[in-house]
Amino acid sequence: MNQDEIILKLIENIDLHKPHHTKLKHYYDGKHDILFEKGKSDPTKSDMRAYFNYAHKMVQNQVGYILGKPVNYTSKGDNKEFLNLIDYYFSPWEKEHNINLKLKSAIHGFAYEVSFINTNGDFQCTHFSPLEMAVLHDSSVDSKVSLAVRKYKLQFDDTEYVEVWDNINYTRYSNSGQLALLERKPHRFSRCPVRKLKNNDNEKSTYADIIKIIDMYNALHSVSVQEMMDFRNAYLVLSNCELDQETAQKMKENGIIILPNEKAKAEWLTKNPNSQFFKDLLDNLKDEIYIQSNQVNLNESFQSNTSGVAIRLKLQELENQSAIAESIFERVLKDRLSFFCEFLKIAENKEYDFKDINIAFTRNVPVDEASIVTMVRELQGIVPQEELLSWLPRISNPAVSIKKLKEEQDSTGINTDLMSGLNG
Repeated sequence: MNQDEIILKLIENIDLHKPHHTKLKHYYDGKHDILFEKGKSDPTKSDMRAYFNYAHKMVQNQVGYILGKPVNYTSKGDNKEFLNLIDYYFSPWEKEHNINLKLKSAIHGFAYEVSFINTNGDFQCTHFSPLEMAVLHDSSVDSKVSLAVRKYKLQFDDTEYVEVWDNINYTRYSNSGQLALLERKPHRFSRCPVRKLKNNDNEKSTYADIIKIIDMYNALHSVSVQEMMDFRNAYLVLSNCELDQETAQKMKENGIIILPNEKAKAEWLTKNPNSQFFKDLLDNLKDEIYIQSNQVNLNESFQSNTSGVAIRLKLQELENQSAIAESIFERVLKDRLSFFCEFLKIAENKEYDFKDINIAFTRNVPVDEASIVTMVRELQGIVPQEELLSWLPRISNPAVSIKKLKEEQDSTGINTDLMSGLNG
């Protein structure tokens, strides 16, 4: 099978899985099935439908918890120049890109990142979902991507375009059942610059297991609202009289009751619904949504003096899930740095080793900064200063902070210990 045939097969693969990924995206966007179900046969009855976007909530909680604060880079070999280059090239785009990449993987179960050299000659990355990209992995132990295909359309243009990355070239085609070459150029990297970010070990969406529970929760709320709006929690009983269907319908439409004789009576026969049972059922479904997604209901009230450690204990399941996601994301970041080193060899004529870089994630939760400062102070002289500064939540780039402090000291002529400010 030649490369063009493989490309067409990958395009077929995108189309094959499109319904599944479209549904996942719809639930994240609030387009739940209940909103599109067939309407009721009786036009006089209420058809109000409620939906609760727990899919969106779960993804936002997960991504914000892991990446709400920027990724922190430190050098094992104290290579300040390398760290400064990472900051220079990554700072314009990395934080937003990381969040959007993780959002796509949380929605679909996985997403793709592509490294490229932009029109300004700078290193950059972009992201795509399975709705538009499919890849072919090689037979190596690491199962690296050897071929990536993206299909897309432009606004006001019915032509389908195809982008392809292989181990040598970036190629663009138009596709009308057969591929027509439009552009081909070397991408200047040593191999295909595409990698997959998995949401978890089994590449499953954050909310794949709770969609049915969300559907039940939506349905119960909708039925409750419809009954209230139609007054179906009670029936009007007319006694000692006879009404034909036409007269009863007119009374219903006009909201007026005309009793035909003196003995006729009208009174309500009220249902006695078990409201506590209904509430318990809704609460159980809501609890199950959080349990199945390994998250905690952050709308529950916390005491004002609750410590960061206590909050973390409450978030233990989310923490366990995040630890797995973090390790997967770190591998993608290492791969990104590997391609960045290749770029620097071309652009800066300098060689760096991506394995020199440590990557640290900071959880986006309230922290006891005073306790952290105390711990940093006590470890002064035992742990390197740059690493100690990386523990402080307000410092995103310790190397830059140390450099700025030294510059301030040089300009003022005051030469104090870098950590002395922490000692009060």
